[in-house]
Amino acid sequence: MRRSLLTLLLVSIALLLPACSAIRLGYGNADSLARWWIDQYLDLSPEQDALARERLTRLMVWHRKSQLPDYASVLGQARTMAVGKPTAADGLVLTDAIIRRVRRVADQAIPDAADLLLTLTPTQIERMATRLADKNVSYAKEARLAEGEAGQRKARFKRLLERAEYWYGAFSDGQEAAIRQLVDAQPSGAQFWYEERLRRQNELLELARKVQTEKLSRERVVTLLRDYVDRF
Repeated sequence: MRRSLLTLLLVSIALLLPACSAIRLGYGNADSLARWWIDQYLDLSPEQDALARERLTRLMVWHRKSQLPDYASVLGQARTMAVGKPTAADGLVLTDAIIRRVRRVADQAIPDAADLLLTLTPTQIERMATRLADKNVSYAKEARLAEGEAGQRKARFKRLLERAEYWYGAFSDGQEAAIRQLVDAQPSGAQFWYEERLRRQNELLELARKVQTEKLSRERVVTLLRDYVDRF
């Protein structure tokens, strides 16, 4: 059962980019989508919006030119695993490869993030705090944190099944039972990730307030952001 579900994961990753037109569309407009997402939290001024537009466009040019060929190699690795007999160790290798590439993007984006952070006002920082708090309420409700481990496992099963059915269509009763058995055999982890989520958010808000009140240099802000990312 574990091998079958790991195969499901690897096949999904292997087919993700070339098969999904929605992801192609999203990647093609990632700079605009990211700018919209940032604006939801900060309500950017015209000057900040222009800065975000320029830096996100530059980041995407860098990503398309230097990163996509490397992603193709990772997807090829996933495809090779999927057609063989994948193990938990294979899953860890693939996970590590993905994390390292996400960190590479973060490293590239940090100087630009520092430039935006230096422009934030107290009102924008508090708006971000309010938006994060609202999102946390939604997260806790969806993860059923108030219902303890049993409720959290039900939420995890529902989320996993919905994602799998999005790619593959309806599952049989036996397939659903196999997924439920795997979910029930492990801690949900929802409470841990919720607390980790709060920690990351609080550290980011503290950093933003420190930058605003102490009028830090750009170099210092870049260093603080790199330290923040290193603690993920």
